[in-house]
Amino acid sequence: MQINLKPDLSLLAIMVIFILNYLIVRRFFLQPINEVLESRELETTTADRLYEEAMARFNEATAKMEAELHVAKREAANIRDRFRAEAAAHRNAVVEKTSGEARQYVAEAETELAQDVIEARAKLAGEADSLARLAAERILGRAV
Repeated sequence: MQINLKPDLSLLAIMVIFILNYLIVRRFFLQPINEVLESRELETTTADRLYEEAMARFNEATAKMEAELHVAKREAANIRDRFRAEAAAHRNAVVEKTSGEARQYVAEAETELAQDVIEARAKLAGEADSLARLAAERILGRAV
């Protein structure tokens, strides 16, 4: 058997069919798939960019809220300290007023007690004489 190395027209027909097949496949199959892939890549890139922008805005808003929260905490601490100082001053004033009133009541009671002691001593002195006279009369059995 002998091999024929000369190309014949069938090779040319196969090449033409292959080129036509390639053009048709490229036009109706590969090109739409490439367009879909490119549009998906564009959507993915756009979505990533939007995500990064949203995260940046979120981080900025978070930082802003944290700063505002820090300021609010500091202001609340100042207000709390001010009210504590006012309450302490009010408590000290009430304690001082109450202590003054208590001292006044004690002084009045001491004065009244001293007056009662003086009266009781005077009464005892007067009664002691009459009791002594009475005791002497009873002991002696006669009026003194």
